[in-house]
Amino acid sequence: MINTNFKESLHALIAPLGAIALTMALGFLLVAAISDEPVLAYRELLFANFDSLSNFALFLNRATPLVLISVGITFAFRAGVFNVGGEGQLFAGAIATTAVGIAFAGLPAIILFPLAVITGIAAGAAVGWVPGILKVKLGVDEVVVTLMLNTIVLLFTSYLVNQVIRDTTAYGAVSWKLPEHIWLPTIPGIPGATSGFMIAVVLSLVSWVVLFRTQWGTEVRSAGTNLRYAEAVGIAAGRRVITAMLIAGGFAGLAGALYVLGIGHRFEQNFSPEYGLIALTCALLARVNPAASLFTALYYALMLNGAAYMQISTEVPRSLVILLTGLLVLLMTARLTRKGSNNQTFDAF
Repeated sequence: MINTNFKESLHALIAPLGAIALTMALGFLLVAAISDEPVLAYRELLFANFDSLSNFALFLNRATPLVLISVGITFAFRAGVFNVGGEGQLFAGAIATTAVGIAFAGLPAIILFPLAVITGIAAGAAVGWVPGILKVKLGVDEVVVTLMLNTIVLLFTSYLVNQVIRDTTAYGAVSWKLPEHIWLPTIPGIPGATSGFMIAVVLSLVSWVVLFRTQWGTEVRSAGTNLRYAEAVGIAAGRRVITAMLIAGGFAGLAGALYVLGIGHRFEQNFSPEYGLIALTCALLARVNPAASLFTALYYALMLNGAAYMQISTEVPRSLVILLTGLLVLLMTARLTRKGSNNQTFDAF
């Protein structure tokens, strides 16, 4: 049994690691074609995040929302729902946490902090619940609904931060700062790195256990494989799908809550470099495995931050990373499609 599990784990790792290796090799050839210093460019891209504690802190902060959103997306995907609403769920959580923090700033931290976090999670879960319930009850395509909700939530948060909670003493669309007594502490020894990263790590591992080592997780995966068959054998498949979408939205909402509490300390309309879309890529690269999503999110955070350092040092445009990301998605999608023909699209570690 142990040997079988090891072979399955190795098999699950080969595709994403192979895709990453091929992407990075092709990227190096492209850099060599446009730069006189391709080795320096790649050195900055891959290793500048570790040059100082401040760089490393920025790396962990960038990874935190990616880990949480991608882990949430794995619940949705495993339930058979193609959730592309991570961005809207993230913004809903961030704005809800900010609104509560500002409105009840006089409350003690022991009350206000959990209230703000729970509100953020609930807001993200509510946005995730809508496409889940519409898909199960009415058969509405979840991709259309989640994309529409992304637009609605982003416009609504733009209105709030510009008209209702805007900090009139600051430049741009930003809210008033949250009270300092509910800010997340930093990771000991890494100044500037939010402790939200540690929460994300723990939740990714717990999510793997829930999905692959509990009966509830088995029922969710069964519902995602064949909804009608799952219902025929007595599984409340529709309920499992809705619950999975609530969890997916809740994770994204938590990412938004932890961002404003630990990194921005206020809501900023442009705080996200499309975290929802990038996290979707992380989940696909991890073959919708929550534990693996931790590592793919770290990889993407490494690339996103490294691209800025690369552009500063060598003038290789940071847009190169966008190109590499698209290439990686194409390689992984091709792999997943071929595997899907054998009914083995998503393998657990």
